[in-house]
Amino acid sequence: MTNPFAVVPRSDHGLHARDFIAAPHRRLPMVRVLLPMRDDADRAVRWSEYVTLEDELASLDWREVVERSATHRPRIRDLVSCRGVIDAQTTAALGDAVGDLELTALRWTGYEMSAKSEPTIRVFGNEFASADFRRGDVRPGERLPEFVWDAAGVFAWGTHLYPDSLIVAAEITRLRRIHADPRLDTITVRVDRDALPPSAGD
Repeated sequence: MTNPFAVVPRSDHGLHARDFIAAPHRRLPMVRVLLPMRDDADRAVRWSEYVTLEDELASLDWREVVERSATHRPRIRDLVSCRGVIDAQTTAALGDAVGDLELTALRWTGYEMSAKSEPTIRVFGNEFASADFRRGDVRPGERLPEFVWDAAGVFAWGTHLYPDSLIVAAEITRLRRIHADPRLDTITVRVDRDALPPSAGD
């Protein structure tokens, strides 16, 4: 398999959000999908309960949200990242986003569920197992793969290990549906500016 991340453009600020997307898909418009945090009862808590997403940049860091909100809403400090393990509502929304596409997925080999016998590919210094990925592979209670993309160049996502969000690239009609989906918290990515901050789950 050709590594679609073999050449990664870098800025003075490190990795842009677009660098997490397979190279053939970087021409597509993008959004950042913010995965719900978890409370001490393991319930999903959305970022939009604490911030007005329309006022934020896609480079928003969860740590910033905590610092802004903790004085008046101290229980925010008890929330933790889902670390890429998604709830039922997010599962349904991302499954709809994938639709009938046939995707390639990369999952970090450090996770126990990654089969060591599968072909591996190196991205950002880590080894990832490659496998086919379909809508039915998006399941509640299971960790999302860090990278997915289709062969036709219409859909992809990418993120950090143990992610608190995804950078999603898609052709415009599909992206508008994702952005408008009330089950998801999203922020539009400006590819010339926005970075993906370190995950709150790592």
